[in-house]
Amino acid sequence: MTSIQAPLLCASALLALCACPKRDLPRLPDGGVDRGPVIDSHTLITPVDESIDITLELFKRVGVVKFCNKNGGYLGSRLFAATIHQKHRLKERFEFFVNPNWRGVDEPGWGQREADSLEQAVRWGARGIKFFKAMGLGARDREGKLIAVDDPRYDPIMERAAKINAIVAMHIGDPKAFFEPPTPQNERYDELKQAPDWSFYGGDYPPLLELLAARNRLIARHPKTTFLLIHVGNYPEDLDHVSRTLERFPNVYTDTAARVPEIGRKPPAEVRRFFLRWQDRIMFGTDLAIGPDHVQLGSVSEKPPTFDDAVEFYRRHYRYFETDDKDFDHPTPIQGRWKISGIKLPPEVLRKFYYDNAEKLIFKRAMGVPVVDPLEQPLPAPEPASAPAPGSSPAQ
Repeated sequence: MTSIQAPLLCASALLALCACPKRDLPRLPDGGVDRGPVIDSHTLITPVDESIDITLELFKRVGVVKFCNKNGGYLGSRLFAATIHQKHRLKERFEFFVNPNWRGVDEPGWGQREADSLEQAVRWGARGIKFFKAMGLGARDREGKLIAVDDPRYDPIMERAAKINAIVAMHIGDPKAFFEPPTPQNERYDELKQAPDWSFYGGDYPPLLELLAARNRLIARHPKTTFLLIHVGNYPEDLDHVSRTLERFPNVYTDTAARVPEIGRKPPAEVRRFFLRWQDRIMFGTDLAIGPDHVQLGSVSEKPPTFDDAVEFYRRHYRYFETDDKDFDHPTPIQGRWKISGIKLPPEVLRKFYYDNAEKLIFKRAMGVPVVDPLEQPLPAPEPASAPAPGSSPAQ
């Protein structure tokens, strides 16, 4: 999910999704396995009861027992307050990451302020901080210049994360096609038509590989910080590149959120080797987003998704990882009009991928500060709604 711009689905229609007749999870083709419990380590569920209830109904159908939101808002925001209420409600089934507050990013002390906010958020239950793609592509200084991914103003946040054992998740760049002309010849043109602001072609946007190089320079400065490079290491188009990053930095992990369509069209043997090699550092994630006014299954859609579409979304993920079926539809058709072929991971690798890695890295993580139920103490009053600072949208 790279933008909050989504096909809108009215609240009444969303609630009606739960009224769909219940069926057993669709049977996988021959070769499927008893996958056991699943953790979706990368979701963007709006933290209100309406959205959470629908999500829990879906998860009951597809075997997801825990999930981690990457859109917890920033300390003092309404989104953060709503998130910790859901953490109180769901307890061990739910974890979350906070996000930076870009307001004042060009003022002295911004990084220290964000580091302090991160520590307080962790004391109230956050497992880390996620930087959306504003980092490198949205946040600008007072002169309107993009702030580089390896800008030193981020260092205090990275240092504090290491001190308190919080995870730093980063969405750097975007699919390679989003940096190419958004014309009908672009392989992701259908998607870019629906979300034109996802195009980073032209202007002063840096090339994708330049963004990734800056990311690596930042990681190299902080060897004690745990980094989660979401979306298959931010570069699913080149698994060799991702492998070199994982090889160079033992403090780096990744997930598969919204990138099965991309890796699924590669030779299955190549992808399987990648998963076998990095089986202890890859987590299952989908980028599922459900809110009172939107549903996204890995990306935008040409028509509002239904509850059955959401079930099928998970089914296709499972089919890809569990079987060696050939040439079937991938989870998010708008991300490319091609077929994918399964990689049939061994059961012991699937167990790590679906559950153990996220359980260890996120859910059972020993934080470096005391963590309390945030509802046991007063919370700061939410800030009044105001126009976001440049590059501050959670979409970025």
